Amino acid sequence: MKLSALRGKAKRNTIEVEHIVAAAKARVPGLGEELRRLAEEHEWHAATRLPDGSHVVPLAKWAEIAGAYADGGVDSLCHLVASPGNANYIIGLLEEIATPDAVSALIGFFPEAMHEPASAPNTAWRLVEAYNRLLSFKGGPVLSDGQAATIRSFLVSCLAAATSETQRANVVYALRGVGDESSLTLLAAINDFAPPHDSARTMVMRVIRKRLLT
Repeated sequence: MKLSALRGKAKRNTIEVEHIVAAAKARVPGLGEELRRLAEEHEWHAATRLPDGSHVVPLAKWAEIAGAYADGGVDSLCHLVASPGNANYIIGLLEEIATPDAVSALIGFFPEAMHEPASAPNTAWRLVEAYNRLLSFKGGPVLSDGQAATIRSFLVSCLAAATSETQRANVVYALRGVGDESSLTLLAAINDFAPPHDSARTMVMRVIRKRLLT
């Protein structure tokens, strides 16, 4: 998306998060500076709620994260990871970028959640969603054996830490992309879920077996 198109959408108040992320993904030259200017000019919000409690789209926060990536790539996000409240935005952006570097960043940026999901549950469950979307379908980034093992270990830890059937089912779905023989053994030992996830376990086992044969 061209900068002129972003300006026009901002002026008409029709700009959406998807437009900002798409421009960042394309690394449009000058995007970071332009997003900072637009955020100030149009008084975009960084929080999801105003003082009166009404909900708003945090375009200023997305502009900050997307602008940093547009300026300097994945490495430029490092200094933003530690800031409270940034994790979901960074994970969302990396999920859309969907490159091997993006996967490496997801693994490396959130060590607490990756090694001890229960210590950072919100981030951990957002990572489960991201890995499922990134790795369970055709066209996803190709992982190294080490990356796959790290994510697989994380997912197994999440399965143990899950507090609801939906969370457990989401972990099982995410295993499609990184599951191995040990995953098949694990899945064979658990019960099927109730609807709407009643076919998840057998479906994922079938996908893993097929992938291991190729």
